[in-house]
Amino acid sequence: MDHALVADESPRLLACTLLRHAQPGDPDAAFFATVLGKSLALGDPGRSGLPPAELRALLETLFPGALDDTGAELETLRPQLQAYEARGLDDPQPGFSLLLRVLLETWSAPELDTTPLVSSVLTRACLRPDHLWRDLGLSGREDVTALLTRHYPGLAARNVRNLRWKQYLAYAACEHAGRPPAAAPGCPGCEDYGHCYGGAGNRF
Repeated sequence: MDHALVADESPRLLACTLLRHAQPGDPDAAFFATVLGKSLALGDPGRSGLPPAELRALLETLFPGALDDTGAELETLRPQLQAYEARGLDDPQPGFSLLLRVLLETWSAPELDTTPLVSSVLTRACLRPDHLWRDLGLSGREDVTALLTRHYPGLAARNVRNLRWKQYLAYAACEHAGRPPAAAPGCPGCEDYGHCYGGAGNRF
């Protein structure tokens, strides 16, 4: 397989194919299609952060018909999902994941059914060493801002220092738990770790 294709075109193609099955006008469809497209392109549905049952339910409700699509673009969807259901989702950082999930659940918009799924995606992404928007396959920081404002409006509004979102979420999770601020597990591997956590940037 051409790894450059996987990195560039395959996630986008998969996302576009999923969107053809999306419910019209759903404001979260593009986000989940992008996240799932990247995860499927890399052969790892668990990268999405969605446990198998949540992932199947999302596909059936938000992208009805995707699992029955016989086209070449989604030919690996069913076998990948079946293999994922057999092995389950692992969590290399359960302590941090719990802290962040508690924070996100506290600030969740109660009227949105998809917010718990967004929480799963964000929690998993904070374990990886990249900027949150880039890790999720989004176009830029403003996409993350819009996502957080929609699903956790009060939490997003508290980022008055305009910290980078992965850093802010980690700090806020620690504060909520009564702990000193600490980096997200993925942050030390990021190219901008020194910028975010050096000197004044280490204060919340």
